[in-house]
Amino acid sequence: MVGRFCLLLILCASPAYAGLTFNISSTGNAAADAGFQTAADFWSNVFVDNITVNVNAGFSSLAPGVLGQAGSARQTFTYAAISAAVNSDATSADDSIFAANLPTGSSFSVYTNETNEAGGASNETPYVDNDGGANNTQVRITTANAKALGLTAANGTSTDTTITFNSDFNFDFDQTDGITAGAFDFVGIAIHEIGHALGFVSGVDSLDANDDGAFADDAFRVSLLDLTRFSPDSIAAGADIDFTADNRAKFYSLDGGVTAGGGLVGGLDHFSRGVVNGDGRQASHWRDGLGLGILDPTAAPPGQLNVVTALDIQAFDILGFDLRTSAVPEPSAFSMLLVGLFGCGGYRRRRRNPAA
Repeated sequence: MVGRFCLLLILCASPAYAGLTFNISSTGNAAADAGFQTAADFWSNVFVDNITVNVNAGFSSLAPGVLGQAGSARQTFTYAAISAAVNSDATSADDSIFAANLPTGSSFSVYTNETNEAGGASNETPYVDNDGGANNTQVRITTANAKALGLTAANGTSTDTTITFNSDFNFDFDQTDGITAGAFDFVGIAIHEIGHALGFVSGVDSLDANDDGAFADDAFRVSLLDLTRFSPDSIAAGADIDFTADNRAKFYSLDGGVTAGGGLVGGLDHFSRGVVNGDGRQASHWRDGLGLGILDPTAAPPGQLNVVTALDIQAFDILGFDLRTSAVPEPSAFSMLLVGLFGCGGYRRRRRNPAA
Protein backbone atom coordinates (compact mmCIF):
# COMPACT_ATOMS: atom_id res chain seq x y z
CA MET A 1 0.00 0.00 0.00
CA VAL A 2 1.44 3.37 -0.98
CA GLY A 3 1.56 5.86 1.85
CA ARG A 4 -0.03 9.25 1.29
CA PHE A 5 1.93 12.43 1.80
CA CYS A 6 -0.20 15.47 2.36
CA LEU A 7 -0.26 18.91 0.94
CA LEU A 8 -3.36 20.63 2.16
CA LEU A 9 -4.75 23.13 -0.30
CA ILE A 10 -7.72 25.27 0.64
CA LEU A 11 -9.30 26.81 -2.42
CA CYS A 12 -12.45 28.88 -2.18
CA ALA A 13 -14.10 30.40 -5.34
CA SER A 14 -11.16 32.19 -6.84
CA PRO A 15 -11.42 33.16 -10.48
CA ALA A 16 -9.48 31.04 -12.97
CA TYR A 17 -6.36 32.57 -14.44
CA ALA A 18 -6.26 33.53 -18.10
CA GLY A 19 -4.75 30.82 -20.25
CA LEU A 20 -6.26 27.36 -20.00
CA THR A 21 -9.94 27.98 -20.79
CA PHE A 22 -12.88 25.60 -20.72
CA ASN A 23 -15.92 26.18 -22.89
CA ILE A 24 -18.58 24.07 -21.14
CA SER A 25 -22.13 23.57 -22.32
CA SER A 26 -24.92 23.79 -19.76
CA THR A 27 -26.14 20.60 -18.14
CA GLY A 28 -29.54 22.19 -17.57
CA ASN A 29 -28.83 22.23 -13.83
CA ALA A 30 -27.50 25.55 -12.51
CA ALA A 31 -25.88 24.03 -9.42
CA ALA A 32 -24.17 21.37 -11.53
CA ASP A 33 -22.97 24.00 -14.00
CA ALA A 34 -21.40 25.97 -11.15
CA GLY A 35 -19.75 22.83 -9.79
CA PHE A 36 -18.43 21.94 -13.23
CA GLN A 37 -16.96 25.42 -13.60
CA THR A 38 -15.26 25.05 -10.21
CA ALA A 39 -13.67 21.82 -11.46
CA ALA A 40 -12.53 23.51 -14.67
CA ASP A 41 -11.15 26.43 -12.69
CA PHE A 42 -9.05 24.00 -10.67
CA TRP A 43 -7.21 22.89 -13.81
CA SER A 44 -6.96 26.49 -15.06
CA ASN A 45 -5.32 27.49 -11.78
CA VAL A 46 -2.71 24.74 -12.05
CA PHE A 47 -1.72 25.06 -15.74
CA VAL A 48 -1.08 28.10 -17.92
CA ASP A 49 -1.49 26.70 -21.47
CA ASN A 50 -3.21 29.23 -23.70
CA ILE A 51 -5.76 26.80 -25.16
CA THR A 52 -9.51 26.29 -25.14
CA VAL A 53 -11.00 22.91 -24.24
CA ASN A 54 -14.57 22.47 -25.49
CA VAL A 55 -16.74 20.33 -23.24
CA ASN A 56 -20.21 18.98 -23.92
CA ALA A 57 -21.64 18.29 -20.45
CA GLY A 58 -24.83 16.58 -19.37
CA PHE A 59 -26.65 14.01 -17.26
CA SER A 60 -28.01 10.61 -18.25
CA SER A 61 -28.75 7.24 -16.72
CA LEU A 62 -25.47 5.33 -17.07
CA ALA A 63 -24.39 1.78 -16.33
CA PRO A 64 -24.90 0.68 -12.72
CA GLY A 65 -22.08 1.89 -10.47
CA VAL A 66 -20.73 4.46 -12.96
CA LEU A 67 -20.83 8.02 -11.61
CA GLY A 68 -19.53 9.75 -14.71
CA GLN A 69 -17.77 9.13 -17.99
CA ALA A 70 -15.81 11.06 -20.58
CA GLY A 71 -15.66 10.34 -24.30
CA SER A 72 -12.87 12.42 -25.80
CA ALA A 73 -11.94 13.18 -29.40
CA ARG A 74 -8.48 11.90 -30.33
CA GLN A 75 -5.91 12.45 -33.04
CA THR A 76 -3.06 10.27 -34.27
CA PHE A 77 0.42 11.69 -34.86
CA THR A 78 3.73 10.18 -35.80
CA TYR A 79 5.94 9.33 -32.87
CA ALA A 80 8.57 11.65 -34.32
CA ALA A 81 6.11 14.57 -34.14
CA ILE A 82 5.03 13.66 -30.61
CA SER A 83 8.58 13.34 -29.26
CA ALA A 84 9.59 16.62 -30.92
CA ALA A 85 6.58 18.37 -29.38
CA VAL A 86 7.34 16.98 -25.92
CA ASN A 87 10.93 18.22 -26.19
CA SER A 88 9.85 21.66 -27.45
CA ASP A 89 7.22 21.99 -24.71
CA ALA A 90 9.49 21.07 -21.77
CA THR A 91 9.11 23.79 -19.14
CA SER A 92 9.78 21.92 -15.88
CA ALA A 93 12.46 19.60 -14.49
CA ASP A 94 10.09 16.63 -14.81
CA ASP A 95 9.32 17.58 -18.42
CA SER A 96 13.03 17.59 -19.18
CA ILE A 97 13.56 14.17 -17.57
CA PHE A 98 10.65 12.69 -19.52
CA ALA A 99 11.73 14.24 -22.83
CA ALA A 100 15.35 13.15 -22.40
CA ASN A 101 14.37 9.54 -21.76
CA LEU A 102 11.91 9.02 -24.60
CA PRO A 103 13.02 6.41 -27.15
CA THR A 104 15.23 8.00 -29.79
CA GLY A 105 14.48 7.93 -33.47
CA SER A 106 11.12 7.66 -35.18
CA SER A 107 9.85 4.46 -33.54
CA PHE A 108 9.67 2.57 -30.26
CA SER A 109 9.21 -1.06 -29.27
CA VAL A 110 6.29 -2.41 -27.24
CA TYR A 111 5.84 -5.44 -25.04
CA THR A 112 2.33 -6.49 -26.03
CA ASN A 113 -0.19 -9.35 -26.24
CA GLU A 114 -3.85 -10.05 -27.15
CA THR A 115 -3.17 -9.82 -30.90
CA ASN A 116 -3.13 -12.43 -33.69
CA GLU A 117 0.59 -12.03 -34.30
CA ALA A 118 3.78 -13.39 -32.65
CA GLY A 119 4.05 -16.53 -34.75
CA GLY A 120 0.82 -18.09 -33.61
CA ALA A 121 1.62 -17.78 -29.92
CA SER A 122 -1.23 -17.66 -27.43
CA ASN A 123 -3.03 -14.32 -27.48
CA GLU A 124 -2.19 -13.92 -23.81
CA THR A 125 1.56 -14.48 -24.22
CA PRO A 126 3.48 -11.18 -24.31
CA TYR A 127 6.02 -10.57 -27.05
CA VAL A 128 8.14 -7.67 -28.27
CA ASP A 129 6.70 -5.83 -31.27
CA ASN A 130 9.45 -3.86 -32.97
CA ASP A 131 8.66 -4.30 -36.66
CA GLY A 132 8.37 -0.59 -37.48
CA GLY A 133 4.64 -0.80 -38.13
CA ALA A 134 1.98 1.66 -37.09
CA ASN A 135 1.99 0.45 -33.48
CA ASN A 136 5.66 1.44 -33.26
CA THR A 137 5.57 4.72 -35.15
CA GLN A 138 2.28 6.42 -34.21
CA VAL A 139 0.77 7.81 -31.01
CA ARG A 140 -2.89 8.63 -30.40
CA ILE A 141 -3.73 11.44 -27.98
CA THR A 142 -6.77 13.49 -27.01
CA THR A 143 -7.38 16.69 -28.97
CA ALA A 144 -7.00 18.71 -25.75
CA ASN A 145 -3.58 17.13 -25.22
CA ALA A 146 -2.70 17.91 -28.85
CA LYS A 147 -3.62 21.55 -28.25
CA ALA A 148 -1.37 21.72 -25.18
CA LEU A 149 1.55 20.29 -27.18
CA GLY A 150 1.04 22.75 -30.03
CA LEU A 151 0.15 20.01 -32.49
CA THR A 152 -3.23 21.45 -33.40
CA ALA A 153 -5.04 24.79 -33.24
CA ALA A 154 -5.09 26.04 -29.65
CA ASN A 155 -8.57 27.49 -29.88
CA GLY A 156 -10.29 25.10 -32.27
CA THR A 157 -14.05 25.03 -31.79
CA SER A 158 -14.78 21.32 -32.26
CA THR A 159 -15.91 19.38 -29.19
CA ASP A 160 -12.92 17.93 -27.35
CA THR A 161 -14.88 15.80 -24.92
CA THR A 162 -18.39 14.80 -23.88
CA ILE A 163 -18.69 14.31 -20.13
CA THR A 164 -21.82 12.67 -18.77
CA PHE A 165 -22.82 12.28 -15.13
CA ASN A 166 -25.12 9.57 -13.92
CA SER A 167 -28.54 11.02 -13.13
CA ASP A 168 -29.30 8.00 -10.94
CA PHE A 169 -26.98 9.24 -8.17
CA ASN A 170 -27.20 12.03 -5.61
CA PHE A 171 -24.44 14.65 -5.93
CA ASP A 172 -23.22 17.53 -3.78
CA PHE A 173 -22.25 20.33 -6.17
CA ASP A 174 -20.50 22.60 -3.64
CA GLN A 175 -17.33 21.56 -1.77
CA THR A 176 -17.03 24.73 0.31
CA ASP A 177 -19.20 23.41 3.16
CA GLY A 178 -18.09 19.78 2.94
CA ILE A 179 -19.87 16.94 1.17
CA THR A 180 -23.37 16.05 2.33
CA ALA A 181 -23.83 12.60 3.83
CA GLY A 182 -25.25 10.25 1.19
CA ALA A 183 -24.09 12.43 -1.73
CA PHE A 184 -21.08 12.13 -4.02
CA ASP A 185 -18.52 14.91 -4.53
CA PHE A 186 -19.52 16.28 -7.95
CA VAL A 187 -16.60 18.71 -8.27
CA GLY A 188 -14.03 15.98 -7.60
CA ILE A 189 -15.68 13.67 -10.12
CA ALA A 190 -15.74 16.48 -12.71
CA ILE A 191 -12.02 17.11 -12.11
CA HIS A 192 -11.41 13.39 -12.75
CA GLU A 193 -13.38 13.34 -16.00
CA ILE A 194 -11.74 16.52 -17.27
CA GLY A 195 -8.44 14.80 -16.53
CA HIS A 196 -9.29 12.09 -19.05
CA ALA A 197 -10.07 14.78 -21.63
CA LEU A 198 -6.71 16.43 -20.98
CA GLY A 199 -4.91 13.21 -21.83
CA PHE A 200 -4.97 10.66 -19.02
CA VAL A 201 -5.90 7.80 -21.35
CA SER A 202 -4.33 4.49 -22.38
CA GLY A 203 -4.42 2.55 -25.63
CA VAL A 204 -4.30 -0.60 -23.52
CA ASP A 205 -8.07 -0.29 -23.11
CA SER A 206 -8.55 -0.91 -26.85
CA LEU A 207 -6.06 -3.77 -26.79
CA ASP A 208 -7.86 -5.25 -23.77
CA ALA A 209 -11.11 -5.35 -25.79
CA ASN A 210 -9.33 -7.48 -28.44
CA ASP A 211 -9.67 -10.49 -26.15
CA ASP A 212 -10.02 -13.01 -28.97
CA GLY A 213 -6.96 -11.70 -30.79
CA ALA A 214 -9.03 -10.74 -33.83
CA PHE A 215 -6.70 -7.89 -34.82
CA ALA A 216 -2.98 -7.57 -35.38
CA ASP A 217 -0.80 -5.36 -33.20
CA ASP A 218 -0.77 -2.55 -35.78
CA ALA A 219 -4.50 -2.06 -35.17
CA PHE A 220 -3.68 -0.41 -31.84
CA ARG A 221 -2.05 2.87 -30.85
CA VAL A 222 -0.31 3.82 -27.66
CA SER A 223 -1.14 7.09 -25.93
CA LEU A 224 1.43 9.57 -24.67
CA LEU A 225 0.71 8.39 -21.13
CA ASP A 226 1.54 4.83 -22.25
CA LEU A 227 5.13 5.96 -22.79
CA THR A 228 5.39 6.05 -18.97
CA ARG A 229 4.10 2.44 -18.60
CA PHE A 230 6.62 -0.29 -17.74
CA SER A 231 7.02 -3.63 -15.99
CA PRO A 232 10.07 -5.65 -14.93
CA ASP A 233 9.13 -8.10 -17.71
CA SER A 234 9.02 -5.44 -20.43
CA ILE A 235 12.40 -4.13 -19.33
CA ALA A 236 13.90 -7.62 -19.23
CA ALA A 237 12.57 -8.26 -22.74
CA GLY A 238 14.26 -5.10 -24.01
CA ALA A 239 11.03 -3.31 -24.96
CA ASP A 240 10.63 0.44 -24.60
CA ILE A 241 7.23 0.21 -22.84
CA ASP A 242 4.75 -2.34 -21.49
CA PHE A 243 1.61 -2.28 -23.67
CA THR A 244 -0.04 -5.49 -22.47
CA ALA A 245 -3.55 -6.29 -21.28
CA ASP A 246 -3.05 -8.77 -18.44
CA ASN A 247 -2.98 -8.85 -14.67
CA ARG A 248 0.74 -8.24 -14.13
CA ALA A 249 1.69 -5.04 -12.29
CA LYS A 250 2.60 -2.04 -14.48
CA PHE A 251 4.54 0.88 -13.05
CA TYR A 252 4.81 4.58 -13.91
CA SER A 253 8.20 6.11 -14.71
CA LEU A 254 9.48 9.38 -16.16
CA ASP A 255 12.92 8.11 -17.10
CA GLY A 256 12.38 5.10 -19.31
CA GLY A 257 11.67 2.68 -16.48
CA VAL A 258 14.81 3.37 -14.47
CA THR A 259 12.99 5.02 -11.56
CA ALA A 260 9.49 3.90 -10.61
CA GLY A 261 6.84 6.29 -9.36
CA GLY A 262 8.17 9.52 -10.83
CA GLY A 263 10.13 10.16 -7.63
CA LEU A 264 6.83 10.60 -5.77
CA VAL A 265 5.58 7.10 -4.91
CA GLY A 266 7.17 3.72 -4.36
CA GLY A 267 6.53 0.22 -5.59
CA LEU A 268 6.08 -1.22 -9.06
CA ASP A 269 2.27 -1.10 -9.27
CA HIS A 270 0.77 2.22 -10.38
CA PHE A 271 -1.57 1.63 -13.33
CA SER A 272 -4.87 -0.21 -13.61
CA ARG A 273 -4.59 -3.22 -15.90
CA GLY A 274 -7.75 -3.58 -18.01
CA VAL A 275 -11.38 -4.58 -17.56
CA VAL A 276 -11.28 -7.85 -19.51
CA ASN A 277 -7.84 -9.33 -18.95
CA GLY A 278 -6.56 -7.34 -16.01
CA ASP A 279 -7.84 -6.18 -12.65
CA GLY A 280 -11.34 -5.23 -13.80
CA ARG A 281 -10.49 -1.52 -14.10
CA GLN A 282 -9.82 0.49 -17.26
CA ALA A 283 -6.11 0.94 -17.92
CA SER A 284 -6.69 4.70 -18.29
CA HIS A 285 -6.44 5.09 -14.51
CA TRP A 286 -4.10 4.77 -11.59
CA ARG A 287 -4.28 1.42 -9.79
CA ASP A 288 -7.51 1.14 -7.82
CA GLY A 289 -7.48 1.50 -4.06
CA LEU A 290 -3.87 2.68 -3.57
CA GLY A 291 -4.78 6.32 -3.00
CA LEU A 292 -2.55 7.46 -5.85
CA GLY A 293 -4.72 10.32 -7.07
CA ILE A 294 -7.84 11.78 -8.64
CA LEU A 295 -7.41 9.42 -11.61
CA ASP A 296 -8.14 6.45 -9.36
CA PRO A 297 -10.98 4.55 -11.11
CA THR A 298 -13.16 4.60 -8.01
CA ALA A 299 -14.56 7.70 -6.33
CA ALA A 300 -14.52 8.49 -2.64
CA PRO A 301 -17.58 7.23 -0.73
CA PRO A 302 -20.63 9.48 -0.31
CA GLY A 303 -19.97 12.31 2.10
CA GLN A 304 -16.24 12.49 1.33
CA LEU A 305 -14.07 14.71 -0.87
CA ASN A 306 -12.07 13.28 -3.73
CA VAL A 307 -8.43 14.39 -3.77
CA VAL A 308 -5.92 15.59 -6.36
CA THR A 309 -2.32 14.65 -5.68
CA ALA A 310 1.21 15.63 -6.64
CA LEU A 311 1.37 12.47 -8.76
CA ASP A 312 -1.67 13.61 -10.75
CA ILE A 313 -0.14 17.03 -11.34
CA GLN A 314 3.19 15.56 -12.40
CA ALA A 315 1.50 13.27 -14.94
CA PHE A 316 -0.30 16.18 -16.63
CA ASP A 317 2.84 18.28 -16.53
CA ILE A 318 4.81 15.73 -18.56
CA LEU A 319 1.87 15.21 -20.94
CA GLY A 320 2.47 18.76 -22.13
CA PHE A 321 0.55 21.02 -19.76
CA ASP A 322 2.64 23.88 -18.40
CA LEU A 323 2.68 24.46 -14.66
CA ARG A 324 2.33 27.82 -13.01
CA THR A 325 5.41 28.86 -11.05
CA SER A 326 3.84 27.68 -7.79
CA ALA A 327 2.84 24.32 -9.38
CA VAL A 328 -0.48 24.51 -7.53
CA PRO A 329 -3.07 27.27 -7.16
CA GLU A 330 -2.57 29.85 -4.45
CA PRO A 331 -4.82 29.28 -1.45
CA SER A 332 -7.89 31.43 -1.90
CA ALA A 333 -11.52 30.81 -2.39
CA PHE A 334 -12.82 26.99 -3.39
CA SER A 335 -12.27 24.26 -0.88
CA MET A 336 -10.60 21.00 -1.77
CA LEU A 337 -7.82 18.80 -0.60
CA LEU A 338 -4.68 18.47 -2.66
CA VAL A 339 -3.08 15.43 -1.12
CA GLY A 340 0.47 14.70 -2.12
CA LEU A 341 -0.79 11.83 -4.18
CA PHE A 342 -5.29 10.29 -6.57
CA GLY A 343 -12.35 8.05 -17.74
CA CYS A 344 -12.44 7.80 -21.74
CA GLY A 345 -13.42 5.76 -18.80
CA GLY A 346 -16.19 5.82 -16.31
CA TYR A 347 -15.61 6.94 -12.74
CA ARG A 348 -17.10 4.33 -10.45
CA ARG A 349 -18.57 4.76 -7.02
CA ARG A 350 -16.55 3.34 -4.16
CA ARG A 351 -17.71 -0.12 -3.21
CA ARG A 352 -17.33 -1.53 0.27
CA ASN A 353 -14.92 -4.15 -1.05
CA PRO A 354 -13.34 -2.86 -4.30
CA ALA A 355 -11.60 -5.35 -6.54
CA ALA A 356 -7.92 -5.88 -5.84
